[in-house]
Amino acid sequence: MRQIHLDRAGVEASLLRFIDRLLALPETGGVRMGNVLIQNNARKEADVREAMCRSYHDCCSDSDICMIVHLPANGQTTPSEYMKHPARLGITPDQYLGFLKTEDSGIFRIVFKDGTRVDLGFEFRYDVACQEIKWEAEPERRSNPQWPIEKVDAFWFIMVQSLGKLYRRDYLISSHLANMEINETLVQQMVFRDMAHGTTHHRYGYREQLAYQKYAGQHRFAIGEEPFDMIADKLYAAALAYDKLTKGFYPDYEARSDVLFDIWQYYSDNMPL
Repeated sequence: MRQIHLDRAGVEASLLRFIDRLLALPETGGVRMGNVLIQNNARKEADVREAMCRSYHDCCSDSDICMIVHLPANGQTTPSEYMKHPARLGITPDQYLGFLKTEDSGIFRIVFKDGTRVDLGFEFRYDVACQEIKWEAEPERRSNPQWPIEKVDAFWFIMVQSLGKLYRRDYLISSHLANMEINETLVQQMVFRDMAHGTTHHRYGYREQLAYQKYAGQHRFAIGEEPFDMIADKLYAAALAYDKLTKGFYPDYEARSDVLFDIWQYYSDNMPL
């Protein structure tokens, strides 16, 4: 079991490591957290601590960060091109559990393996003094067109998002998200069925077993309150079913539910009932 520390000090330490990475980039003009602008290492820790005092509420809190990015004035590097390189920012599969890009708002939504959640936005500025960015290759990741790897990353982000809503007793949104995640496992099974029969048209079904039902009623996070326990049961079943089904698209896929359950255990131990 990995060590999860999502108290204020633990989240602050994790954010400092992430901000270090951003500030080290030559194109970074600063990092804004709320109304606090962090531009160099001189006041970095004090600045992050000040911002955390305003944004941290409990272990389910996420942190909104805006990265100021200076791009060459010739326009050869566009914001959309910049956002194709999350590894440059330290956002890599070995570091995160889940990752979701919101195309309309241009935000990276990340849950790192230590449980820290970050919504990273961008403020792009064109600067005549800015040099062309020397891109390093993104880590090569195989993506199955039948189930793109971005869907896998998004699934695990939404799982933690739903857990946060659950432990803050927002049963409406948490249940909605849990149902979405169950539906993702059903869609996976439908894709496998199409692949097996070579068609997307099925006049009759085949009495399929629903993968998530195999794991129903097994979770260890019940508190004896409905609908909390019902939602928790769905999330637990969805996590294990998704791990199992995803290996059908990616034989070398490493299960992520153990990371989720470590974060979940911390929520269970530290959020008031």
